[in-house]
Amino acid sequence: MITREIAEMLVNETSKVLDLNINVMNEKGTIIASGDSSRLYSIHEGALEVIKSGQTFEITLKNKKQLRGTKPGINLPIIFQNEIVGVIGITGNPETIGNRGGLVKMMAELMVKQSYIASQTEWRQRMKEMAIEELLKENPNYEYVKRWTGLLNMHLEGPFMISLIDISDHSFSSQTLINNAEDIIKKGMTGFINTNKMILILSGGTFSQGEEKLSRLYKDLLKKNIGIRLAYSSQIPSLENIAIGYKECEMALSISDKSTKIISYSDIEPKALIHQIDPKLGEPFSNRIVQGSIKNHIETLQAFFDCNFNIKEAAEKLFIHRNTLIYRLNKIKEESGYDPQNFKDAFALQMGIWLSNTIKK
Repeated sequence: MITREIAEMLVNETSKVLDLNINVMNEKGTIIASGDSSRLYSIHEGALEVIKSGQTFEITLKNKKQLRGTKPGINLPIIFQNEIVGVIGITGNPETIGNRGGLVKMMAELMVKQSYIASQTEWRQRMKEMAIEELLKENPNYEYVKRWTGLLNMHLEGPFMISLIDISDHSFSSQTLINNAEDIIKKGMTGFINTNKMILILSGGTFSQGEEKLSRLYKDLLKKNIGIRLAYSSQIPSLENIAIGYKECEMALSISDKSTKIISYSDIEPKALIHQIDPKLGEPFSNRIVQGSIKNHIETLQAFFDCNFNIKEAAEKLFIHRNTLIYRLNKIKEESGYDPQNFKDAFALQMGIWLSNTIKK
């Protein structure tokens, strides 16, 4: 079936090129779009002849009087999947129109095909997003998920990896980003949670293979100048744990530094656990640890811990001389009693700093 939107688009585009009136009729012979608005919604008997015979039909001054609602011109079938879905009529002398009728017919059939493909793509994407929405619920209905993925001829099998992409650039269409992601991840599902967050469910494969695919996707989007931050979960064993993986990604994006563009939940899991502690329980500990010289050197301590106790690397990160960093660490030890270079003390300091940041929020 040819829609009114396609018909109107076809009339507008072809009329500009041919400078002739174009009529588009549906599969019942009704004019649904025309350069002459007075002819809309009337029956075109020339179109009925085309639908009956499946052949091009010319209307001349001789046979015009025998056909109601017609003018001289040429009428051609619009065929899609071996069926006549409509008729396109070009008003004018058939001899003058010549081969241009075939070009208009080709354009019409191409537009119908593109519209069909677009509608199928939209339907498939809606099925995927319905399945994703269900999987993220507290109590998913797995029969629904199975039914929807079955319609898509898709089989989801563990282990899984979940990725959440925060998109700051909206110059690209959602479908373009989805196609890009699915071309790389191959097995799994992709959809949008909201206008700026896209979720990927990677199915099967090892954790390292999943990381490699996400790294490729990030680099690919970066080349296209698309601003994103990408987080990914720990390995998820089954469909029943998909929502857990999603929450891990949300947490990773929420608590990590905005300058960090790819975040693995496994890397920030200790910090994530601290963020889930009741502030009433954590505040006394944090207040006891983060005071005095420690309070004044939080940035120094965090850089030192982030660099795995490497003084040279931490000094470079802070843009200070290594001796200055050593001086600060010694001062913290002297004034607080906590030695940042001792694992047990460093662990307490790091917990105190994380809890302090959580309480501030």
